[in-house]
Amino acid sequence: MDIRRETVIETLSEVPIFSQLALEEIQFLADSFIARVYRDGEVIFDTGDSPEAMYVLYEGRVALFFDLADEEILMANLSGGDYFGEEALLYDDPHAYRAVSCGVTVVLALEYKRYAEIYDQITDLEAMLDVAIQSRQLASQVSLPWLHEDEHVHVMTRRHPAIMWSRLIPPMLVGVFVVLISVFFQWFWLPGRSYGWITFATGLTACLLWSIWAYNDWQNDFFIVTNKRVVWIEKVAFIHDSRQEAPLRAIMSVGIHRSRLGTLLGFGDVVVTTYVGTIRLREIAYAEETASMIESYWRRLQSVNRREEARIMSRKLQELLNLSADAEDVVEVETARQASLEAELELKEPGFFTWLFSDFIRLRYEHDGAITYRKHWFVLIRGLFLPLLLTALMVAAAILRLGGRLAFLPITETLALIVVFLFVIFLWMLYVYADWRNDVFMVTQDQVIDLDRKPLGKIQRRSAPLENVLSIEYERLGFWGFLFNFGTVYIIVGNTRLSFDHVYDPARVQEDIFYRMGERLDKVKQFEIDAERERFSEWIAAYHRKAAESQTTHRLDRGKISSSK
Repeated sequence: MDIRRETVIETLSEVPIFSQLALEEIQFLADSFIARVYRDGEVIFDTGDSPEAMYVLYEGRVALFFDLADEEILMANLSGGDYFGEEALLYDDPHAYRAVSCGVTVVLALEYKRYAEIYDQITDLEAMLDVAIQSRQLASQVSLPWLHEDEHVHVMTRRHPAIMWSRLIPPMLVGVFVVLISVFFQWFWLPGRSYGWITFATGLTACLLWSIWAYNDWQNDFFIVTNKRVVWIEKVAFIHDSRQEAPLRAIMSVGIHRSRLGTLLGFGDVVVTTYVGTIRLREIAYAEETASMIESYWRRLQSVNRREEARIMSRKLQELLNLSADAEDVVEVETARQASLEAELELKEPGFFTWLFSDFIRLRYEHDGAITYRKHWFVLIRGLFLPLLLTALMVAAAILRLGGRLAFLPITETLALIVVFLFVIFLWMLYVYADWRNDVFMVTQDQVIDLDRKPLGKIQRRSAPLENVLSIEYERLGFWGFLFNFGTVYIIVGNTRLSFDHVYDPARVQEDIFYRMGERLDKVKQFEIDAERERFSEWIAAYHRKAAESQTTHRLDRGKISSSK
């Protein structure tokens, strides 16, 4: 298949891995790519095959799979402008995944032999290839359960290894100090005693655990760019767990900051500025290349696929000109569907028995398309601790009085008073449970809702449309939050911030909100695009019909003139 050189240059210019290349370099590189066509289901390369070329997807779709414990896992579902097989240009290792075409697919292939010939003239490409290869390898090794089926990783990296060593130096120095102290204890200060060996064993064990903790802390920090969002995951083992993210659409600018030490060792901070703040990706290697790829993916998301839009517009015009579809009926059906959807998602007030017995202590459940979350059981148990303690004391007092102890208290009055106290405590516990149960957080198809209802008191309801959400963050603080996996999810909406407090598995809550937000934005955007396309098509069709009528009238007039002559 032959593709015009200008089209190849335009396609390569939109590929993020080539974002740092000058136009002259891309033009030079375009001559080295050759077009290949694959049928539906055809394997482009398989796991274990020798790498031969890097591929840029020109048209169609490609699915990437890797094997994990005899199970095939979908790694990515690529579309036009994505690339794969880039490891073939730098390494001889067999492919760790396989690529399969989905439908008729056209790719642009850069063979390794050709790349080796032109390598000296495009040296800036190697660093970008290294980032892409390491990202692909890391994404296949680390479990990311919050990714969705239509979402895949473009860039994934950790902090620079120098940061890891800086965290390992303190336990190493303490270990050396422990060894010296142990030697002095054993051979000089208290010879013949076991204090030196005890100090040696205890100190080195503590230093080893400290080192493992420091390495694990470094290893669990990730920066990720997917086809939908930018994510910064930061975990401090047993203490803190947070994930900051923002949709690619919310990015305003991407910058780089380097300290003197970072310049010397080759790491820096990538600063992603969004509408409401910044996500700072700290101390990562290849900071310039990473920032360039983020910006490229961001701009790519903003651009419209002109070829697809042209095909849709052509089909729509054909329908209008052939009168095969009635535009008014389409608009009425869409309006009715939106009204029905909004009616279904209205918040329903449950009856008393429904409130009391349904979803008794569930922390997350779905109903009528809405996901509802409650605060963690830890909050309920903490609120019930004091009344349960008082209940235990009252029961103990009753048992002691019935057993002949506390004889100085009149038995009838004492038991009656204990019963009254127990009833009051029961009402107290019921109030605590109702207060815990009434604080719910909801994510519907089009909004997020924070509902706070006090028993026999006021109701506070805060909500925000999903399309207005600018960023989502979560954090787990403290030992109990880590142990029982609960935390707070922060939702930034304009100048306000909604918070889902003490929810179980905040990462899952964040994932639910983000996914619903993406679905809603896609629907809103698609509706706007369809409406704009409808109007534009109507204008063109009306103009075409008017022109046809004018030509017909002109021919009739000319016919009348000719007949009169």
